[in-house]
Amino acid sequence: MALEPDLIPRLITPAEASEILNVSRRTVLNWIAKGTVPYVELPTAGEKASYRIPLRGLLNSLSGNYDLAAELETLQGEAPKPVPGQARPRPSPARARA
Repeated sequence: MALEPDLIPRLITPAEASEILNVSRRTVLNWIAKGTVPYVELPTAGEKASYRIPLRGLLNSLSGNYDLAAELETLQGEAPKPVPGQARPRPSPARARA
């Protein structure tokens, strides 16, 4: 059963959540332990627990008068930020000469 990509929730790691919110990874793990943010615990075989956080759920768990979710959606429509560990795309030869 293949799901449409738009129907699959974006799951992020605690490290990615900490980067988005400019807090430590430990803070995000504390929020998970307290149930402050929604999370999914991945199956493990006796190792440390591994979590994923639905991005939309994380953003919805925030309070305040600023709509971070709307800003992130706007930014996603712009040039994507490089992902750590991935090679940056090279400009096409036509663009390089322009």
